[in-house]
Amino acid sequence: MTALLKIQTFIQAYAQAISSILESDVTVVDNELIRVAGTGNYAIEIGSTIAHANFINGILETGESGIITNVAEDPNCNGCEKRAYCKELANLAYPIFKNGVVVGVISIIAFQEKQRKNLLKNRTQLEEFLKYMTMLLESKLYTSEAKDRLEQQLQVVHDDNKVWSFVGKSQKMQEAIAIGRKVAKSDSTVFLRGESGTGKEIMAKMIHDLSHRRDKLMISINCAAIPENLVESELFGYEEGAFTGAKKKGAIGKFELADKSSIFLDEIGDMPLHLQTKLLRVLQESKLERIGGQKPISIDIRVICATNKNIEQMVVDGTFREDLYYRLNIIPIELPPLRKRKEDIPALVEYYIGYYNQKLSKHIQGVAAEAMQTLVNYNWPGNVRELKNIVEYLANIVEGEEVQLADLPDHIVLRSAKGFEAWSLDKIMEEYEKRVLTNMIKEESSVEDKERLADTLQISRATLYRKLKKYNLL
Repeated sequence: MTALLKIQTFIQAYAQAISSILESDVTVVDNELIRVAGTGNYAIEIGSTIAHANFINGILETGESGIITNVAEDPNCNGCEKRAYCKELANLAYPIFKNGVVVGVISIIAFQEKQRKNLLKNRTQLEEFLKYMTMLLESKLYTSEAKDRLEQQLQVVHDDNKVWSFVGKSQKMQEAIAIGRKVAKSDSTVFLRGESGTGKEIMAKMIHDLSHRRDKLMISINCAAIPENLVESELFGYEEGAFTGAKKKGAIGKFELADKSSIFLDEIGDMPLHLQTKLLRVLQESKLERIGGQKPISIDIRVICATNKNIEQMVVDGTFREDLYYRLNIIPIELPPLRKRKEDIPALVEYYIGYYNQKLSKHIQGVAAEAMQTLVNYNWPGNVRELKNIVEYLANIVEGEEVQLADLPDHIVLRSAKGFEAWSLDKIMEEYEKRVLTNMIKEESSVEDKERLADTLQISRATLYRKLKKYNLL
């Protein structure tokens, strides 16, 4: 399907509007010579291949406008099967561009002598008019392409567990999930609260996937990741010439892309104060204006926002608008940190071991009791995201079928609140001795390798062999 055919409905309405203004008929042909739109005599030929290809092919090849002033005499009409009974008296055509390539032609057609005289008399002005009309069509093509690109990324899977997943049965997490499921069917704004790594984006995806908007892509934007001077253009878009460096045709913003869908505003607490005012107005009026725009654009969106900051304190400090806070905080959902749902850690570890076994073609069967207890006792400041990263690390370095305490990173063991509880000093020393030897010995070390290792550790070869045997490393 050609670029113009993808927006055929829009182009037909566009052609009819131009025809009404000029009081002449209008037709649009794509680069495969298919009539995409038409009025008057050509309204019934939409979707068919045109007959008078010479003239249109010339426009497509040269990228320059052209005109037929008299069908009976114009050489462009030589060989046309319809020339003898053609109802066209004149034809003014202008190329339609996309990325510098001609993708079609728009024509003003004169079927009456009065229309022909008017076309010839006002040719220069009409060419200029068509030039700006094709620029608007090109802008529409860009917008359509951007939306298509985003839609292609959408893979709607109605099996909830394949799209998003919460592991564990802790009461606090189950309460948060229950609220998310309950409010998913509405269009009310949801405010997700919780530390980094607690699953706010996964919760947002769950809410979107269970909503009536799930057939469209949820648009996500991290307010903290965009330079402050670009946040407004990213969110609301801009028109051509709105500022230095603006794209020639302007750009659509994330809010327009999210029309009829959901938009997820992550790290909303980092949104600049001056933009909070504009966001509040958009939420209240369901309309926005691009930077440099002259007219409001209606949008139909569902807003889900998230933060790891103390928004209430920011309101007190004057860094977050109070009225915006109340507008966003309609349905608050608090996601608990991992340290407050430690009963879920074994299930999470098991889940991610299975995930990385498949992804990395590993065969880890489980975690030794001491290692699991250490993981449970660790405080997990990075929450589930940190745990996932640790399991990925283990999946890469563990060579056996079971994760041992010695396999855990040092900072996990050292910072585990009860990692060494009830351990004697000898037990602690043994554990670290095993860790050191495990990391230094090679799986297929030769006698010479072991001799060099003994020299490096400044112990005898007999002592080294005894320790290797003790820890099953021979």
